[in-house]
Formats: sequence, structure tokens, C-alpha cells
Amino acid sequence: MTRGAVIHRRRWRTTTTDVVAAVVFLLPFMVILVLFHYWPMWKMLVDSFYDFQLLNPAKRLFVGVENYTDVFSDPHTLQSFKVSLTFAVGVVVTVVPLSFLLAVYLNGRMPARGLVRTIVFLPVVTSVVVIATMWTFLLNPSNGLVNSALVAVGLGRHPFLTDVREALPAMVGVMLWQQLGFATILYLAGLQGIPAELDDAALADGASPLQRMWFVTIPLLARTTVFIVVVMTVFALQAFAPALIMTSGGPQGTTDFIVYNIYQTAFSLQQPGLASAMSVLMLAIVLVISLVQLRLLRTRWSY
Repeated sequence: MTRGAVIHRRRWRTTTTDVVAAVVFLLPFMVILVLFHYWPMWKMLVDSFYDFQLLNPAKRLFVGVENYTDVFSDPHTLQSFKVSLTFAVGVVVTVVPLSFLLAVYLNGRMPARGLVRTIVFLPVVTSVVVIATMWTFLLNPSNGLVNSALVAVGLGRHPFLTDVREALPAMVGVMLWQQLGFATILYLAGLQGIPAELDDAALADGASPLQRMWFVTIPLLARTTVFIVVVMTVFALQAFAPALIMTSGGPQGTTDFIVYNIYQTAFSLQQPGLASAMSVLMLAIVLVISLVQLRLLRTRWSY
């Protein structure tokens, strides 16, 4: 056997061993992914073309795209989409700048940085159900801690969760409180990854701290900003527990998020086919918004 043939056989054995090892490691994950992600998505797509009830799933009636036309003709469902999109915009425009400023503070030589990091990041690892329950008590119009503090300083009580003008902003505030730490950690990692030589060069050219921030730091954090905007948008569009626990979609549907509406349609109204159609449209909207954000916010440079 020639030396080339021996080398070829060894390479073939090595390649086969690598493939087998990769299959062994990836197969459990792929099985779980198919069973709990792709198969439910496929079932959701199929169910969106049928009319049936959860209590009697065997009695199904194929209705084609009727469920989709019902979604676009139902004012209540359209309002839910509008509420979710408004909520997502409110979360993004508050979380992104505040988390950036907080990350800049934590990246500097400021006192109590460790304590602030712990306080800010603690809500991220707390259950959303616990957070929604806690803020329901805090924002209680009669004896909540927030209203008690407002009364103590002479500002009067506010119906945060029962007023049509204040309920959705209150939800945005709760989401901001929960997700601020996550976005801050991402920005902090981005700041620590920027080469110090770039800031030093701008300082040597006579740039002020504000100019260095605007022309050096922010452009170099473009990729981090894109990621945070996309993630915060997806998180906000998937919000469910706050509406379920804090307001039940009220008052007057101002916090009736689309995911909460899907839940009500499937389990309370016993229309899982219609709920599946709403879910498919929601998935398409999230995908389109994410692609548009990636397109508009993408950067043309690297470091």
C-alpha cells in the first residue's frame, strides 16, 4: 500500500470519527428541538386552517384561510396587535438609552459599581410571574407602596393599572425595570471590548468626552445596539404574564397584548384554530420586524 493511500485512509477514519462524535453530541439536542419547537410550530400552522374545539379535537372542520380573514376583520384582535407593537416601541426607546448610560457608569471608576450591578441584574433572573405579582401590589391604587410614597410627598394617588392612559406606560415601566439589567450587561461587555487605543487617539486629537462618546463609542457599539433592539422587541412582543396577572388585559383593552389575546381565544373562547392563525401572524410579524431592524441598524465596520 502506498503512503498516499495510507494517509487517505487515516483521513477517512478521522473524518468518520468526527462525524460520529458530532452526531452523538448533537442528536439529543436535535431531537428535543424537533419535538418541542419545530413540531409544535408545524402543528400550529396546520391547526390554523381548521375550526375545532380543545374539548373535542377529533371533530375538525377545514376552513382554509377563514381564520386569517377573521383575524383581520376583528377589531379586538387588531387592537391587540396595536397594543403589543406600541408596548414594544415603548420598551425599546426606554431600555436602550438608559441601559447604555448605566453601562457607561458601571464601566467607569465609580463607587459602588458592584452593588449597582447586583441590584440592576437581579430582576433579570427573577421569575416574571413573581415580578408581575410584586408590581401589582406596589402599584395598588389604595394601599400600594408607590401610591403611598406619592401621597407622602403630596402628589396624590394614581390609578396606574386601572386608567386607560396610565396602564400601558406602567407596563412599560415594569418591563424596563426587569430587562434594564440584561441590556446593561450586554452594553458593558461591548464597552469593555472596545480597544483603548481608539479612545486614546481621539483624546490626543483634542476630542471632548462627549465627542469621544458620540463619534467613537456609540458607532463601535452598533452591533451591540442591534442585538439589544432585536432582543428587546421580541421580549416585548411575547409579553404575557403582566397582562394576565396585573390587568387581565384591561382597562378597556389597553393592555390586551396579542399573546394574552391568543391565550384567551384558545382556552376561554375554545377557538384554537383562530388562536393558531393569530400565532402564525404574530410569528411572521416578529420575523419581519427583526429582519427590518437588522437591515436598518446594521454596521459597515468592525474592530
